[in-house]
Formats: sequence, C-alpha cells, structure tokens
Amino acid sequence: MKKHIFFFIFCLGFANFSISQDTDSLLIDSTLNNQETNFQDSIANFNLQQKSLKLSRDAYNKGIESFELNNFTEAIHSFSKAIGMDSSFIAAYFNRGVCYSQISDYDNAIADFSLTFSLDSRHILSLFKRAEIYRNQYKNNLALTDYKWIIEIDDKNYKAYYEQGVILFLQNNIEEAIKLYSKSIDIKPTANAYNDRASCYRNLQQYEKAISDYKSAILLDENLAFLYNNLAGIYRLTDDGEKAMNNYTIAITKNPDYEIAYNNRGRLQFELKDYAAAATDFDKAIAINSDYTLAYNNRGILHHKNKDYISAIADFDKAILVDENYGKAYLNRAISKQMKRDEGGACADWQKAFDLGIELAKKYLMNDCY
Repeated sequence: MKKHIFFFIFCLGFANFSISQDTDSLLIDSTLNNQETNFQDSIANFNLQQKSLKLSRDAYNKGIESFELNNFTEAIHSFSKAIGMDSSFIAAYFNRGVCYSQISDYDNAIADFSLTFSLDSRHILSLFKRAEIYRNQYKNNLALTDYKWIIEIDDKNYKAYYEQGVILFLQNNIEEAIKLYSKSIDIKPTANAYNDRASCYRNLQQYEKAISDYKSAILLDENLAFLYNNLAGIYRLTDDGEKAMNNYTIAITKNPDYEIAYNNRGRLQFELKDYAAAATDFDKAIAINSDYTLAYNNRGILHHKNKDYISAIADFDKAILVDENYGKAYLNRAISKQMKRDEGGACADWQKAFDLGIELAKKYLMNDCY
C-alpha cells in the first residue's frame, strides 16, 4: 500500500513540474525550407515587378500629356523612361516614334517603328508610319515593301493598296497604279482613290473614264473643291468650255480661297477672250497666294496681249523672283522685252529659257539672236 502511495506522489510531482515550466525559454525553429524560400522570393519579385510596371505606366501617361501639348521633346523623355522600366512596352515605342517624326528625327522614328513591329508582328500602323517617312525621304521602294507587308497581314487593307498606287503613279507606272487604285476601290470606295485613278486615265487620254471617276468621287464627297477643278480640266481638254467654266466656279464656291481654280478659270476666260474676267481671276489668285508663279505668268501674258509691256515684264519678273528656274517666264519676258526694243535682254532671256529646257526658245534664238 505504501509503495502505491509513493508512486502516485512521484508521478504527481513530475506532472506539476512540467506544467510550471517557463515557455519563454523554449526555442522555435524559424528556418524556411527551400520551397518556402522560393515562394517568398517570388512574391517579393512579383511585387517589385508590379511597382515597376506602375511607374512605367505613370511615365507613359505623362508622355501622352506632353504629346497632347505638342511638347514632343518632353514626351520623348517620358516615353523613354517608361521603356527603361518595361523594355517590351509596345505603345511607348510607337508613340515615341511618332514624337521623333514630329521633330524630324527620322532615323530614331524609323528605329522605334521597327521595334514596335518586331514586338508585335501585326502592328500595321507602325508600318504605315515608317512607310510615310520613307516616302518623304524618296525611298519609295522601301515604302512599297512596307505596304506589301501590310497587305500580307491584311489583304483587305484598302489604304495600303491606295498608297502603293500613289507611288507607282509618281513613278509613271500608270497601268499598275490603275490596278492598285481599282483594288482599293473594290474593298472600300473613297473619293481620293477615284480622283487619283481618274488622273491616271487622264494621263492615258481616256477622258470618258476620267470624267466618270471624278463624278464618282464627287458623289462620295461633294465638298472637295479639287474634284470640281480636276473635272473642269478634263472638260477643257474635250473642248466643253461651258461645263469646264461651271465646274471651276463650283470649285471656287466650295473653297473661296482656292487660288488654283481662280487661275485655271482665268486661263479659260482668256481663251474665250473675256480678258476683263480673266484679269479679275488672276488678280484674285495672286491676292490669295503672293508666290503663285503661274498666275503671275498668266497675268503677264494678259498684259502683253493688251500691249502693256511694262506691266507684263513686271509680272514675269515676279514669277522669276519666286522661281528662278521657271523657263516659260523667261521665254515670255524675252518676247515682251523685244517689243520694248531690248534685244540684248530678250536674247539673254531666250538663252536662259532654252537652257531650262524650253525648246521654243531655240526658234527665237535662231531668228533674232544668232
């Protein structure tokens, strides 16, 4: 019995000792295993990336604000900062390229548009922008390549076909230009495409097709003054003076500051021997554009017709002052000088006209100067 009591006391004492032990003295193992460490590092890295992306977007938004204020240099700085924090920020590259092009830094603009396209192979607008720069630099073959890439990406892109047509027209590849304009029109008819295809037909002397296209362009946009001016030009070529006059007048009504239409209507009125009306139109054209060489030359011809040789020479002088390589003005000034008995001045002007490619001047040189 005593043995059992002793054992009970011993056990009770041991139990009391364990419960009363100070827990602050216990050591807790805080070491993370590899998996837990990697997880913790991933979270830290993710948070760092998110912070960097936010700063990048903030810089980008500041760049947009500067761009909208036409502060292109400051916008470039902000877009560059955004790219520095996010090297795959496509919109930042593209908009920085636009800013570079605005300040005529075309090499950097091309580089940014190229980077944009390398990051997004379907970014058509970057190709359009790059092609535009190539065209301004007269690198038409590079521009054509970009337009072809656009069509490979989107064979329904009517603008790419149209822009190709423009380049080929300027290269005097008229038949191919017509095909491209037609393709653009088939996808989406536009006034510009019809107008430019009409110019091709005019070049080929296919006047009925040209008239049809100009009329189609007018149906699409009746407020474009140049369409009426161009249509009037075809009517002049086909000896329909009344329709030509009507369309020049409509062009001027659509755009009262359209100096080209005034000059062209003045030429028609001169041909119709309405010299007073012609003079009014030439005066108006020059009032709108004081550097309009064609109007000075035409008004000079009118003065010569009226035997006002001093005024004629003065107008030819102004045309030559604006464009020293304007061969027809030298030819005409020489004729007026001859009427004033200035043979030496006339021969010098005829020689200059001939040097500038005016073949008619050779006839005067042979008859009156050699």
